[in-house]
Amino acid sequence: MKIVNSFCHISLLPFVTAIIIGNLLLLSGSLTAQVAGVSASKLTAIDATLVSAKTLEAEPSFAYLYSKKAFDNNGHLYPVSLDSDSAIILKDLFFRFTYGVNKRLEIGTFITSNLSSVSFGAKYRFLQHKKFLAAALLGVNFSNVSNFGLRKTGFFGKYMGVTTGVALTSCFSPRFSLDITGQYQKTFCYDGFISDNYFLDSELGYYVFNGTLQLIGGFSFQYNRFKNGDPDTYRLTLHPGVTIETGKSFIIVFYTPIDIVGRDMGRFTGFSFAFTFAIN
Repeated sequence: MKIVNSFCHISLLPFVTAIIIGNLLLLSGSLTAQVAGVSASKLTAIDATLVSAKTLEAEPSFAYLYSKKAFDNNGHLYPVSLDSDSAIILKDLFFRFTYGVNKRLEIGTFITSNLSSVSFGAKYRFLQHKKFLAAALLGVNFSNVSNFGLRKTGFFGKYMGVTTGVALTSCFSPRFSLDITGQYQKTFCYDGFISDNYFLDSELGYYVFNGTLQLIGGFSFQYNRFKNGDPDTYRLTLHPGVTIETGKSFIIVFYTPIDIVGRDMGRFTGFSFAFTFAIN
């Protein structure tokens, strides 16, 4: 979430919120995550608006995912256990802190509650034309979470990812807007380069009830290409959700990720929610 101007909203000091899809990717056994520690306007797609200058945002969030099936190398589903009542359950608590440096730049960090993953990110808005915005993204992720038997990097955890990308925002009306984010991450471990990772997120949002409730729908796509010759993996996820503005300084967000298709990855569903507040 973040405090922004009225670029895409009918209120004067609206808040917007995001749960970066990388959080869920880390939980669900993937090697990679996206730019984290920056704000967004909806659920998973980073937007091109910024936290207000000289404002610090704090956001605790929680994710719960479960899976009874996974995608094989041909994209077909198979059970994760011979016991039909068994399921893989993944859950964790996260904290995001984002600071608005000026009207074009924000920086932040993202930390898991058990300190297994730490990320740093920055967002720089380089274009504003009428109701269209564009921002550049840069992030670094360190994590102990990995589905590979990797050695320690010596700095932090089992892998490091360097991510860059672009965020685009278009406002069709004060109530209706679109966010699109494209990102690329190069992942390393102690032995060197591991994989190239590509991410695409797109979401539409529409405000109802005098701008207090935002209805949101979108998708996320992740594609991983590995250096060691392992088959490429991918996953497409749909995510309906809502954001609720309970006041000028507090917002609640809730959404349900639903994996639709994939290859060599788990098929998960569940929920995620967050609370965002600002410190001036």
